[in-house]
Amino acid sequence: MLNTKFNLYKVEWLDLVFVNRNKNYGAYYLRQHYASNMVKAMVITFITVITAATFWSRVSSANNTSIPPDDTTVVNITPQIPHPPKPVKPEVVPPKSAAPAKPITTERFVTYHVTNEPVTEEAPVIAELTEQVGTVTQKGDPGAVIDIPEEVNTSGGGGISTPIEDVSVHNTGTLEIQPEPYGGMEAFAKFLSKNLHYPAIAEDKGVQGRVVLSFVIEKDGHLSNIKVDKGAGYGFDEEALRVLKMAKAWKPGIQNGRPVRVSYAIPINFQMPQ
Repeated sequence: MLNTKFNLYKVEWLDLVFVNRNKNYGAYYLRQHYASNMVKAMVITFITVITAATFWSRVSSANNTSIPPDDTTVVNITPQIPHPPKPVKPEVVPPKSAAPAKPITTERFVTYHVTNEPVTEEAPVIAELTEQVGTVTQKGDPGAVIDIPEEVNTSGGGGISTPIEDVSVHNTGTLEIQPEPYGGMEAFAKFLSKNLHYPAIAEDKGVQGRVVLSFVIEKDGHLSNIKVDKGAGYGFDEEALRVLKMAKAWKPGIQNGRPVRVSYAIPINFQMPQ
């Protein structure tokens, strides 16, 4: 029976196989050291496999390392839909009528001129004074028509003067005809309500306000000297001024049949929507 422990790499067998052969050739050496070379090869292979497996495991671990998130905080902001403000209801109140001005007591003042020269001309009799009066006595056309000027210069210089323009500002209580917007105060209130906007800062703060504006209605009806008499802040004053400066001309006030400048004031109330 074949012995399974038969080893052809033993020295005696190698000598028998390589009898009369060149033992310096590599085959004899390889067979002689076969066992040790095999052990070395297995050890080297084992070490190589273990080293490669370890290296591959570390490389895979390094590639799979998760990057820690930064400290950024994500905040979801939901935009707030602003509620449309309730239309502003302007309260238009005409100023209180001032009491009529009391007449001023005046006396006529006559300038006298004193001279030392003798009188060379006799004064006319009373009957003559009923006729035309002048600075000198002279004959005239008894049928002539005397043209009397509408306005006479009262400064003492004699002659006709040009009308003096009234540039003073009147109160509503002393006028013959009051100024008013075209279409009336109701149309003016609609104009304010349509164009006034609730200030954003006031809406954010949840505040209301009342602004009193004063202005002058000029002779041609346009509004001038617009200013805030009583403000409320939070953008109410600026908004009221902006809209009033957009207003069209009014019908001017009338005094003595002529248009005059008139002072006026209106309050505007800003109310939050309920």
